[in-house]
Amino acid sequence: MGSKGIRVGTLFLFLLIVPSSLGVLSQEADTSGSTQSAEPPPGEEPKEAPPEFVPPAPGGVPEEYLAGANYLGNFLKAWRLNALSDPVLSKVFLAVESGATREALTELDVPDLDLALDDLITSRMVRKIGNLYRPAFPVIHQDSGKAFDEAVRKAADGIYPELRPLLKKAAKASKKEKVSPWLFTLLWSETFESESAEEMLVDAGALDARRMRDEGYLWIQIPAHPRLLGVERYSSGTETLQYVWTALSYLTPAVENFHIRRQILDGALSHIPWRETETEETVTEFGILDGKKRVKVPALRKDSRLLTLLRQTSQLYTKRALAALRTDALAKELQVPRDEAFAAAFTTLGFSMMQRLELEGLARAPDYLFREFSPSSGLVEALAVTADPEFRPLKRSYYLYDGLDFAGSIRQAEECLKTHPGDPDALFRKGIGFMKLRKYPEALAAFEEGIALPASADDVWKGWFLIRAGNTLDVLERRDEALVRYERALQYADVGGSHETARVWLESVYRD
Repeated sequence: MGSKGIRVGTLFLFLLIVPSSLGVLSQEADTSGSTQSAEPPPGEEPKEAPPEFVPPAPGGVPEEYLAGANYLGNFLKAWRLNALSDPVLSKVFLAVESGATREALTELDVPDLDLALDDLITSRMVRKIGNLYRPAFPVIHQDSGKAFDEAVRKAADGIYPELRPLLKKAAKASKKEKVSPWLFTLLWSETFESESAEEMLVDAGALDARRMRDEGYLWIQIPAHPRLLGVERYSSGTETLQYVWTALSYLTPAVENFHIRRQILDGALSHIPWRETETEETVTEFGILDGKKRVKVPALRKDSRLLTLLRQTSQLYTKRALAALRTDALAKELQVPRDEAFAAAFTTLGFSMMQRLELEGLARAPDYLFREFSPSSGLVEALAVTADPEFRPLKRSYYLYDGLDFAGSIRQAEECLKTHPGDPDALFRKGIGFMKLRKYPEALAAFEEGIALPASADDVWKGWFLIRAGNTLDVLERRDEALVRYERALQYADVGGSHETARVWLESVYRD
């Protein structure tokens, strides 16, 4: 998110209309009143599932736009996607899809065009290049979609035969290690959508390191690929819990909650019976506990032959994908920067590889993954734990924070800063840790250091650094200085509800 030690924390998330809220953003900023404190969205959401996508009002974007929204990266809420649900904003968005000048847009029946454009730009849905407004991400369909699909198909035709022998060895190893039901999950999370693969892509310059870690890549692909997959990760810094899911098997309460995730991860490693009665019924319902109330998610250690094979295959796959897809042709066809075109093509190539695996019978998808309205009893087959190839201090910082060890979280954030000075994620984690310990001068210093980092107006961190600095200044009874920070936050991108939060604290004094 090429740089070893940089937290990638990948989430590939498929957005769609779902029947019930995914309401898992439990750490989201609280805007309910003047005396309530708030947890920061950035730094928390990257580990969470996407929010429910509300259907657009009449006149909004067509439903296929929502069904085709895809994401590779670390922070889905870097884009205010509900802008597409607004009839006015969606009208402007569709009008700029192929590029449009402001003069051309005046022909739209929009009450305040400048306000709508500002809103879309602040929401990171539209960007201005020269005198043209365009979507802030690729929209792949019609003629460009044909070229895109052909490039991906050609790459898959060339790469899959070379990988097949290794994939067959992996299938054999999975049987020997008695984890074959989980092979589908492991192949996606450790081979085709692995963190090490993304780090290789960053090292090769195919993906931008800062962008990958801070926000990621969003695109809309119409029609959507029939085998859209997502991987949700939760790491302790030494081991990672993976959960593969699809649009039809969206995240359940068993893996939405930080506390439960932590217990599943720890339980898979310790084999100690589940002792928390408040959550036992939930995890039992989804098949995560065995008859002895122990977590039955498989845990592959570093010496696992299967894990070694999966990661070797991932390296070969990534090299071949780089050679096949890292061209200027797709970027030119899609009229976007090369890294944006590559991110979409690389992930779609992974979908194609998984589809071929299934057709050959080398890996079986858990039944519920692609069956609409199917029960989630197969959830356990989508969960697996693997050892991380190296220790990751920033992930450890998150893990300790979730366990309320704020001092330990700060120490690990500082370890990360030793090798990645000025890392905004680590600075934010450090500042929030100090806030939890009520060490407000130290928290303010961390936030102000983040504010001082060079950043453009669409930076995903700047607004939240300013808001949290304002919060600490409020607690320190420096209200005038706090107000300046909240006002400045409104000048940066509206990320994870940052503008709404800033407006709340402009009207109300933040209290601990």
